[in-house]
Amino acid sequence: MSELILQRRDRAGYLEKYPVYINRKQVARIGFAETLKLELEPGRYQLHCGGLFGTDAETWFDLKEHRKAYFLSAERLSLKERPFPKYYRCLFTETTPMQIKGEEEQNDLKAQQSTALIYAFGFIALLSAAGAWLFWQSMVNEESILFYLGIFAMILIPWAYRGVLISQLKKSV
Repeated sequence: MSELILQRRDRAGYLEKYPVYINRKQVARIGFAETLKLELEPGRYQLHCGGLFGTDAETWFDLKEHRKAYFLSAERLSLKERPFPKYYRCLFTETTPMQIKGEEEQNDLKAQQSTALIYAFGFIALLSAAGAWLFWQSMVNEESILFYLGIFAMILIPWAYRGVLISQLKKSV
């Protein structure tokens, strides 16, 4: 049997496991910095994969008696190309099985992921503390402007998390 190797190297949906479809049938899910190996019969296949906030990657390939390998990566979409709520594009890059990254390089990528998530959650904690402080000050001083500033700080929390993830897309893998 022939083997298809898919390695996820994107910096987008850290907490997501993307569904992997072959010929419109879901065969697996691939998490961040994971390698997926599938044994398939020789033939022509459609490979399709993508995340909740990313546009899907799609490719057709012919599988012979050999192995075929792909990297799944992501790139940032410009404002004009961005369909709401999508903010990145998944891409397949064909490679050789010899270029598939080893366990050590995948662990480095996971370490970078944890650093990015710490920054994101730290910034969210600061925004939450600022919003809570503004609410408290609005009650103590009876100032309505502070109340509205507190609401504004709370509204910024989802965009702050997304902004940190978008900044990670600028880095090369």
